[in-house]
Amino acid sequence: MSGLFDFLFANPFLVIILVGGLVSLFSRIGQATQQQNNRGEESEQPPVEQRPQREPVQTQPRVDHRQPKQQEIRWEDYFPQESAPPAQPKPDIQPARVEASERALEKTEKLQERRRQLQERVNRFKEAEQDLASKKRDEANAGDPLDLNLSHLSGKEAMKAVVLAEILGPPKGRKLAKHPRRQY
Repeated sequence: MSGLFDFLFANPFLVIILVGGLVSLFSRIGQATQQQNNRGEESEQPPVEQRPQREPVQTQPRVDHRQPKQQEIRWEDYFPQESAPPAQPKPDIQPARVEASERALEKTEKLQERRRQLQERVNRFKEAEQDLASKKRDEANAGDPLDLNLSHLSGKEAMKAVVLAEILGPPKGRKLAKHPRRQY
């Protein structure tokens, strides 16, 4: 019995399916018994005897049920917006559209002018920054007579320097000798 509980707790999805199946089964049984009770109540009630009143008899043309009656299907019934003639644009709407487009055009022109002004300001700031950097470089180089121009070193030049350093290796004076020199 404990093995069954362990199995059920280990598989909660299976428990959910079983509970759902049981609920569905009981609801179907309940509906079937309710329908039987309703039928039984209807049959237990005695029919009330009433005399039907006479209605005038009307003769109707005989309809042949073997051939289906063809009805005209009108597409306007299903697509009413297509059946209506195209609406003519109202003359009152046109000036409003023109005014809206003119306002939009004015706004875009203002935005373009604003963008141009901001771009000019950015360019001035960049120029000022470059001037400041060149002044700092000049001040730093004024006190130092040896200028290696390392600030203007490109990527290719740096790569060449690394390759040459690997080829040449460290100076011989810094290499450790495999056999130390004899001291006399």
